[in-house]
Amino acid sequence: MQTIKTLLLTGQNNHDWQRSTPFVRDLLEATGKFSVDVADDPSRTLSCSAELAQYSLIFSDYNGPEWDALAQENFAAVVGNGTGLVILHAADNTFPGWVEYEKMGGIMWREGAGHGAFHEFPVTIRDHEHPITRGVGDFLIWDELYANLSHMHGVPYEVLATGFSATESGGTGKDEPVMVTTQYGQGRVFHMVLGHVWPVGEDPTYKGSTMITFENAGFQTTLVRGCEWAATGEVAD
Repeated sequence: MQTIKTLLLTGQNNHDWQRSTPFVRDLLEATGKFSVDVADDPSRTLSCSAELAQYSLIFSDYNGPEWDALAQENFAAVVGNGTGLVILHAADNTFPGWVEYEKMGGIMWREGAGHGAFHEFPVTIRDHEHPITRGVGDFLIWDELYANLSHMHGVPYEVLATGFSATESGGTGKDEPVMVTTQYGQGRVFHMVLGHVWPVGEDPTYKGSTMITFENAGFQTTLVRGCEWAATGEVAD
């Protein structure tokens, strides 16, 4: 079986990309469906449009300085021409003002966004017919729940799942989107809002510095299914 050739963009993030990136790579490759190349200098990797043609999926675990103009141009072109894209958690914080990237994400962390404490909350599947969430049940997860993300440029988006942001944990008291799909040109985009892992710090009791979110079965299932859908348009159950 031919694997889904995947380019995982990383190298800078306010979250602990040095743990999240290899975890995602290993998770995808363990399915036997994906082969993953890791790029920790996206501007350099994205500078060659011919190289990008080999990939069916681009996965962004990147939140850092802007890529150079050629990298941005090639990235937008390859996604617009049909390469799937997955945006993970803080990758929706980056590139404020880059309109094409904001259109890909659909909803982004911009002024007014926030989150409560890292805590356990229920994830509710809202679309049971979409290939990503078909047959997937609701689940509990420990994570950082983003709230009040900005709807960018009027782009249509579909919410596949929400998380309840409890006021007791510093949240909004309402359901917030945690899995979203958009279309950018011919490219399918899966935006996984979940996915917090903070660098290990001084507080050894802070669960947000563990891999508890990534180890969650519901998170893993939907992330893998989202990657397959973005690349192929379907998910083999």
